[in-house]
Amino acid sequence: MTGKEKVKLILPKVKPRDLIKDDKWIFFPGDIVQVIGGETGYIGKQAKVLDVVRKLNSVTLENVKLATKHVRPNPIMPYGGKITKPMPIHFSNIKLVDPTVGKITDAKLKKEINQTTRRAEIFRILKESGTKLPVPIDDGPVDKYESSTLDTPKEAVLERTWTPSIFQIPFPARFMNQMERLRRMNSGRGEF
Repeated sequence: MTGKEKVKLILPKVKPRDLIKDDKWIFFPGDIVQVIGGETGYIGKQAKVLDVVRKLNSVTLENVKLATKHVRPNPIMPYGGKITKPMPIHFSNIKLVDPTVGKITDAKLKKEINQTTRRAEIFRILKESGTKLPVPIDDGPVDKYESSTLDTPKEAVLERTWTPSIFQIPFPARFMNQMERLRRMNSGRGEF
């Protein structure tokens, strides 16, 4: 291979009918799993699930299937560089590790109504020991956010810049004038 050729990462395309349904998906970030298939260098290794890639029916594991990526200059890395990051592993190549026994096991999702809160709770029942493993609550992208130098300082966020008053219009005057113009233009049509 010459230096001018580009290597393109080809990800498997999963058709919508082949995606695992929500009521069958048992892997979540924070779970400990064991690699049971795929590349031979990783078989038998236990790792923590970092992220779930549902579009590919895959998960990324901590310190498993690491790849070196070249990064262009950006605010975090002004000169660019190389980073190592975990690549996705297909869900069929991993199994959950039962935390009580320490062995690999299958799991089944179960939904029950909590008698005290009267809300539906989803958990996984592990076949090896029969224990209940809770499904972690997804807080969204907030917990995955990494702070950078371009973020607004906390002091500026907490600074009070506007005080509500009954005598002030909550919208800027330009906006209210534009809304009044639109109301007058559309008043003859019976709209707005």
